[in-house]
Order: sequence, then C-alpha cells, then structure tokens
Amino acid sequence: MCLAAGSLVSCVSNAPYGPVTRPERTEFREVRLEVYPEDVRKDPARYARMRVAWAGIIASNDANDEEYGGKIRMETLLEHHYFDWEQDERVGGVRLVISPRGEGLFRVRWSMNRKDPEASCEDAMNYAAPGKLAIVYGTPESVDEDGTIVLRYHYTRILDVERFTTNELDYGRVGEPFRPVGARPKAAAKPPSH
Repeated sequence: MCLAAGSLVSCVSNAPYGPVTRPERTEFREVRLEVYPEDVRKDPARYARMRVAWAGIIASNDANDEEYGGKIRMETLLEHHYFDWEQDERVGGVRLVISPRGEGLFRVRWSMNRKDPEASCEDAMNYAAPGKLAIVYGTPESVDEDGTIVLRYHYTRILDVERFTTNELDYGRVGEPFRPVGARPKAAAKPPSH
C-alpha cells in the first residue's frame, strides 16, 4: 500500500519476518512459532526441549559483570505480546506491528559480549531498556510459582521503540482475527426470539 499526501510519500508493504544476523537466522529456522506461553504453563514437561521465539516488551532488567570471560550478564523480565511474524517494510526501515495483548510474563538470563572494553553494565541496561521490544529465542526451562516462564537463552534481538508499535492491530494467536486497536469485537448473532 502506498500513500501520498502532497509531497510526502510513504510506501508500506508486508513481508515475512526477516532475522537480521546469521545467528538469528539459524535460531529462527529451529523454533516452533505456534508454541505460546500458556501452552508451556499448562504442560511444562512437554515443551522442555522445544525451541521457541517470543516477542516481549522489556519490563525490567538487571546487569552485572560476569566473573569469567568479561561479559555482561543480563536478567531480563518481559511481557509477552502476540506477533504475527510479518514486518512492515517502509522508507526508513522495518517496523513490526505487535498486538497490545499477550500471554503474561517470561524471563531470560543472557550474556552480552563487550564490543567496547569500556562498556559498562549501565550501557547494557540502556541497550535493553524497559519499553524496548525483544525477540527472544530460547527453550522453556521452568515456570515460577507466579506463572512467569523461564527460558534458557539462545539468542535475543532488541528493537528500539520506533521500530515497533502496539497501537495499530489487536490480535491473538496465529489464525485468530485481527481488528484495529480500540475496535470492539463483533457481537455474536442473537438467536431469534419466539
């Protein structure tokens, strides 16, 4: 779809989600996109060896220097959001349309290599700051008493707030209907009264 208003032209097209790095492409080929957090909560043992990829908005994180290897260790809590694994390709870059809904909290412990030897834990926390979107690849490891799922880390892609939105389409699992955010679901037809 291309829109033109005066001299402003914006072209948007949908395309399948495109992993951006070789490690992410490798992980993406191995995951089960149809597995959701509620599935794992209901039967953790069934999914204990399955690789998943979930979209989550970072709720909080904590960073510390690892004692071995000079890496920065992150503990990140995320709020799951439904993602249809499509991306809007537009002038200025890709943007993901994430549903405002999801299936609760999950967390992951992961390590970051220092590209700059002077990088600090604060730099790492700014990189993965609350409010940003993370595409997290992992294997369900356990479920906390409060229902938070713990994923064993494989890979994480972080997207800044201008690269995604939760304010356009409201949708659930793959196959469920889409509607504009704020639109009311259609009421079921009432049976005729006699």
